[in-house]
Formats: sequence, C-alpha cells, structure tokens
Amino acid sequence: MKTIAIPQFYCGPSGQKGLYNRQEVGLARAFAALGCRAVVLYPAPGAAAPTVENPEPNVKIYYLPVRKLGAQAFFSSWQVLLDEQVDAVHVMGDNSPGVPSLYRFCRKHGILFYSQLGALKSTSGRAVVRAVMDLLLHRNLAVYKKTPTFAKTPAVAAELQSLGVPCAGLMPVGLDTAIIPDVPGTRADLRRALKLDVDAKIFVFVGRLDAYKKPLDLVPLLEAAPDWQAVIIGQGTQGAELARLLAARGLAARCRMIPQLPNESVHVYYHACDAFVNLNDQEIFGMSLLEAMFAGCPPVARHAPGPDLIIEDGLSGWLCSTVPQLAEALGRITPEMGAAAQRRINEHFLWQNSAELALTLLPAKGNRHG
Repeated sequence: MKTIAIPQFYCGPSGQKGLYNRQEVGLARAFAALGCRAVVLYPAPGAAAPTVENPEPNVKIYYLPVRKLGAQAFFSSWQVLLDEQVDAVHVMGDNSPGVPSLYRFCRKHGILFYSQLGALKSTSGRAVVRAVMDLLLHRNLAVYKKTPTFAKTPAVAAELQSLGVPCAGLMPVGLDTAIIPDVPGTRADLRRALKLDVDAKIFVFVGRLDAYKKPLDLVPLLEAAPDWQAVIIGQGTQGAELARLLAARGLAARCRMIPQLPNESVHVYYHACDAFVNLNDQEIFGMSLLEAMFAGCPPVARHAPGPDLIIEDGLSGWLCSTVPQLAEALGRITPEMGAAAQRRINEHFLWQNSAELALTLLPAKGNRHG
C-alpha cells in the first residue's frame, strides 16, 4: 500500500482544526478511496508536542510544532515521513520558503517529491513582504525545475513555462464530496423554510468580505440588476462598509447578510438560490464556486484563473469582466445551466481526479519500503 504525505506550509486559518473543507483532508480521502494511505501534516505554531487524528481508515492527520514567520511555517524535522514510511509527498507549497528543505530531505531518503501549484507570486498586502517572498521564490523554482510540477490552472501553467519550469500538466483543485450534505426538497420548499421570497430571483455570494473578494461591488451589481435579491454569506474587514452602502443606496431590503453559517446551512442556500456570484478577479480556484456548481446553482463570475478554467462560458455559467456585464448575465441564467454546472464538477473537479493523476507518478507495483 502506497503512503502519500500532504504537508501544509501555510499557518493561516485554512488548516485549523474544526474548519470546514480543508483541501489537504479532501485529497487525503481521495487517496484512501484509491487504496492508499494518506498522511496530512498541518503546522501547529506554539504547540509543545505533536498531536494526531485518525478521522477514518487510512487517513492520518498530524499537527506538528513549527516555527512561524508571518503566515509561513518552518518544520524543524521531517522525521515523520520516515516514521510513516512515506512513498511520496504531494506539495502545495507554492512560494513557501520551507519547500527547499523538504525537497532536500526527500531527495536524501528516496521519497518522490512532486507539486501542485496554485500561485507563485506573493499576494500579501504589504509591499515589503511581497518583495521578500518573490525573491525567495527563486529557491523554490530551482526545486520545481527538477521535480514533477503540476499547475492548478492554465494561468499558473503559463507562468511556470515563462519562468523556465516544465509543467507536467494540469491538476485542478477538487471538491470533497464526503463533506457535502444531502439537501432534500424543492427550491420552493427550501425558500419557505429559509423565509425567502418563493417567486423572487435571488443570487448568493459566499466568501470573505475582504477587499480581495470585491464585496463592495455587490452594491452597483444590485443597482444594475433591480429585479434581483441577494443572500450574502461571509464576514470580513469590509462587512460594515458593505452594510452601510447597501443601506445608503436603499438596497438593504433586497439583501440578507449572514456573517457565518454552519456548512450544512450554506449548502441549503446554494440549492435555494437561482445563481451564484463570484466577484474576485484574482480567484485562484474558489471552493465555494465548486460547491455552488455541484449543487446545481449556476455561476456568474468575473474572469479569473479559477473561474476561467471551471466555467464553460454560456454553458455551465457566465464569465464577465465588469459589473454591468455581471448584471446582464444574471438575466441570462437558465435551469439548464444549473444541470450543466453540476455535470462539469462531477466530471472534472473532484479530488479523485487529482489523486488518480498523482498516482501515475508512482510505480504500479512494489513499495519503496518493501
């Protein structure tokens, strides 16, 4: 049985215990379903000792003490890879400065190292941090040039090629269907339960209310689409300003703002709404976009690397550049698009697809550890 390790170098909220839709765990489940063992390594800054979870057969999660610099983790040891008899590491480290040390350890011990990259340049809001991270990126590029390197989107594939890194192919992010609840009932039934207007046209926005997600553009969008109502699920630094602007423009009565919801409830809204809106023009992938489409909620999205790959423009949703275009596209949403969106995710954007591609890198028989 092959053992695949999936390390996380980011110390932000995405890998924290109890949070929903951790990409590493979704991928681990997919490897396990294909007959492998998967070991996820999350950083635990400030922890005195490692902790371990075994959420299901052949999936193991470590929380390891690390040194932290900003949002970046530095693991003091990779001994766990030998303890777990790991055959390969699946690295989503992008520009993380801890990547070269992991590569050196894998090379020394004969462990396959390969990458699935979603971004190369730093997106920090601080110019100094961006400059330092972009400078350190050259160390990672030297590693990626020597090892199988996959891109999550065509935009990243093109960037890799421009930087002299051979791209092994596309390996998109996937959806972890194990954590998606069943939502029974018709749209009308769901709306009555949620106390939404059964006859209204309603779109849903799910995401951080921070500048990079462009939530303030919901104001001119609602002005340009006067027949639509909005459900806005999320919180962030622009939440108060968004609420103020909606009230000042007389739009608050057409909106329902929900700072936070359990995952199960978010999926009910996907099924209850006519469309999903994504405004981020730098969206690398967008897990909520995948979830909405899986639920049959057709997307209207700004052009960005993730949506451009996921959405078949005019078939499984609409791709736009400006707010007026987004408003006009809402009027062209059809029920058939919802069914096409669902098919698109089922056929191309599940973690199983990524796991199957990754396993082609490993020998079909035998085990490195005997």
